[in-house]
Amino acid sequence: MIARPSSSEAQVAPAQVWSALSVDVRTRVIALLAQLALYAVMTRPSDEGTGKEASRAGPTSSDQNPS
Repeated sequence: MIARPSSSEAQVAPAQVWSALSVDVRTRVIALLAQLALYAVMTRPSDEGTGKEASRAGPTSSDQNPS
């Protein structure tokens, strides 16, 4: 098994990692993130995020008929 340095020694800023990647790898990462975002949007329920949250909520005290 390979010995790994402690987590404090292995920490690198994300900017350092990104700048060290080749242009091809950066392009692939961006494409994968775009694909993930599209998948997240396409798989969420159709009423989520459209302002229809109130339709799932119960009536408020002002909406109830007192009689």
